[in-house]
Amino acid sequence: MNENRRIIETTFPIEEVSEQGRRDKYKRQITGIHIWWARRPLGPSRATAYAALVDSANSPRQTDDKCFFISELAKWETALRPLWIQQAREDILACHDGKPPKVLDPFGGGGAIPLEAQRLGCETHSCDLNPVAILIQKCTLEYPQRYGQRLHDDVKRWADQILAEVTEELQRFYPKDPDGSDIYAYIWARTLPCQNLDCGAEIPLMSQFWLAKNKRKKIALFPYEENGQIVFRIVGTDDEPIPSNFDPDTGTVTNAIVPCPLCNNTIPDDDTRRLFQSGEAGERLLAVVTKHPKYTGKQYRLATDADVAVFNAAKSRLSEKQETLTMKWGLSSVPDEPTPNSNVLGFRISNYNLNTWGALFNARQQLSLITFTEKIRDVYAAMLDQGEESDYALAVSTCLALWLDRITAQSATLCRWNNDAQSVVAMFDMQTVPMVWDYGEANPLRIGVNGLKTFLNPITHLSQMDAKPVVIQQASATNLPYSDNTFDAVLTDPPYYDSIAYAYLSDFFYVWLKRSIGTLFPELFETNLTPKNDEIVAYGHHEGGLETGKRLFEEGLSKAFKEIHRVLKPNGIAVIVYAHKSTKGWETMINALLDSGLVITAAWPIDTEMRSRMRALDSAALASSIYMVARKSEREAVGFHADVKRDLEAYLNEKLFTLWESGFAGADLFIAAIGLGIEVFGKYEQVMDTKDTIIRADRMIDDIRELLGRFDGEQAGIAGTGLTRFYLRWRKQYGTKFVMFDDASKLALSLGIEITEVWGEGSFIQQERTNVTVLGPQERELVDVSDSEELIDVLHCALLLWRSGRRAEMIERLSRDGIGANELIWNVATQICEALSTDNTDNQERQWLEGWLADREAIQREVAAKMENSGQQLTLSDA
Repeated sequence: MNENRRIIETTFPIEEVSEQGRRDKYKRQITGIHIWWARRPLGPSRATAYAALVDSANSPRQTDDKCFFISELAKWETALRPLWIQQAREDILACHDGKPPKVLDPFGGGGAIPLEAQRLGCETHSCDLNPVAILIQKCTLEYPQRYGQRLHDDVKRWADQILAEVTEELQRFYPKDPDGSDIYAYIWARTLPCQNLDCGAEIPLMSQFWLAKNKRKKIALFPYEENGQIVFRIVGTDDEPIPSNFDPDTGTVTNAIVPCPLCNNTIPDDDTRRLFQSGEAGERLLAVVTKHPKYTGKQYRLATDADVAVFNAAKSRLSEKQETLTMKWGLSSVPDEPTPNSNVLGFRISNYNLNTWGALFNARQQLSLITFTEKIRDVYAAMLDQGEESDYALAVSTCLALWLDRITAQSATLCRWNNDAQSVVAMFDMQTVPMVWDYGEANPLRIGVNGLKTFLNPITHLSQMDAKPVVIQQASATNLPYSDNTFDAVLTDPPYYDSIAYAYLSDFFYVWLKRSIGTLFPELFETNLTPKNDEIVAYGHHEGGLETGKRLFEEGLSKAFKEIHRVLKPNGIAVIVYAHKSTKGWETMINALLDSGLVITAAWPIDTEMRSRMRALDSAALASSIYMVARKSEREAVGFHADVKRDLEAYLNEKLFTLWESGFAGADLFIAAIGLGIEVFGKYEQVMDTKDTIIRADRMIDDIRELLGRFDGEQAGIAGTGLTRFYLRWRKQYGTKFVMFDDASKLALSLGIEITEVWGEGSFIQQERTNVTVLGPQERELVDVSDSEELIDVLHCALLLWRSGRRAEMIERLSRDGIGANELIWNVATQICEALSTDNTDNQERQWLEGWLADREAIQREVAAKMENSGQQLTLSDA
């Protein structure tokens, strides 16, 4: 046991910090500088850093005061309260002999964790393998702190000059309308020829037809036939209302399946991809969005021949400029580097002939971007000519290049038109690159102005920090450029198994950064695309598939954790953040952690995701991450499984109820239990059973499932009903989502159920390809549940009868064995209802349950009367 136990090893206000995690991530974050995927929220990063660096026993604060201070420290506004930050710094210095502790993040990424260590006065170091991450960190953690307000002012001055020059050169390709309205955006659709030879129509591929759809305005494109082709008019205006028989929500393409609106011939998804790959797809300019400087709101009109002529003029200008710049730069001015193949996680665009990164932009977008790039390339030399130091000119040029990245992300043909906000959605609103059939082409002159404001806002704040610049190095976490026993703390957020393809996603920016500032950072742009060989992500496109990816991930993460162990001082501390919904991801992480020599001394689940984002994910997503605290300590040699499992049960029983009362449920409670389990298992170098078999992460997770199953059963009062417990556990853990078979099977096995024996026709458990889902009552047939005695089937039967108005039959079924007069079925119904998210207004099961539970008193009276008339008496054993 370490004498200098830190606050985070003894107590932590998870409820209060989680609240800040939910709100902080999307408010005044450093995302304005540049997107980075799965950045940690700043507030919890600051709070956990402080709690990891301050001794619990030697802190000047009592326990309640510690938790209050940490809770306040987690708030975003505390970053702007110098007295609070100064107090936090003094507490940290007092615990480190008056010297700033040395802190490392070996997976620096977007820089959130290093930023908060820097803010707290630490001597902070950050490493990352990815060149894009390195440049983001330089503009977040180094340049603003080094150059202050001067950097902000000069970036703005040079950006304004670039905007003026680009506007002069490109304005004719975004001309004003005759009434003085500015071009806000163009609406495009990709097209395919109908494969019915008797039809021959060009089909615009539209996911839907809305241009504007919100409470104030509803305007749509209405398709109709003219001379054997599909043409449009705008409806929803005062002059032309939306036809009553037209549903703008129904487009012409779903999952790459394309029915022809004229002849109803359908192009299957495989044929759609084949037509794209063979070059038979086209694109068509459909509408123009304008905005008048004197009026609020946006106007919509159909695209004209004049609009098409302007686009063609831009295409001609591109050919001239592209050739000149390619010769001047020594590489293709429009990126010709290849996009990932369709086997890479989150990428399917190569199925549609988008085989280079430059192909993600239409001709006018390409022209705009290479024009911006040309101007940014000139800034460095111009600043040197004006007598500026080279390091400072480098900083300004790098900031301008990241500003261009903001423009680029909103200037691709994979940018959707958001009909609610009536704006173009930038790339990477998800952590993937999906195909987009109809897209919005934003006016880059407008988004350049807006993007500059967004970029400069955090620069202003960061420039005012009284902190030393972070030491930033491009390095692999598996081979850190530091000697043994260097750091007081390692605070980090390693990759989450197969969740995010960081390197492939960042290639989108890498190819443009290479063109704008690549010559200024030759060491970062030596490779054609971002380095991937040493990236620690479980990709499934390796030879050998996901199993090879899993092995490489576990090997890489194990090396990284061993490096953390090596560079930590003997009394150092590590905080490792991890979150993944799949047990495979947790198994590989736990095995790597157990093999590293680090000993887990505490684990805290903290909410880090905004709930509105969670609703948008069609998966069993997690709201919480586990912050695992580790020490460089000696471990006990061997633990015996029976003893360790007993210790695990005692520890979970002590902790789980507190977490449950704090709002952790379902998948989040399960992941929290895994974090707690590592504390128990990690005390030993090896855990063995009676057959001398070494217990690894998979067995540990199975133990946790079993113990958590008992806990859930006790909370719901349904300890004896296997399938009902499974149903409730599923709703708590996964809601209404599809789940991988492996996780579904393990959940079932933890309750003594073999899932393949109970799924299928008539069951609420259904297989969907390689996934499993659980049906609600609204998805089942009465015949499947009417004769079943399983409690969940009885509940579904009652709901189906109640919903269809067959009340007498429902009362008859609930009177059988007195089940409707007993608390058990109502308790289960309440538990399921509470497990289903109230955020999803389309959740029919929750709506049914809420209505049925509201009718409870009347139903129970009728059941009691029915039982009395039939001479039944309810006893406890009946339940």
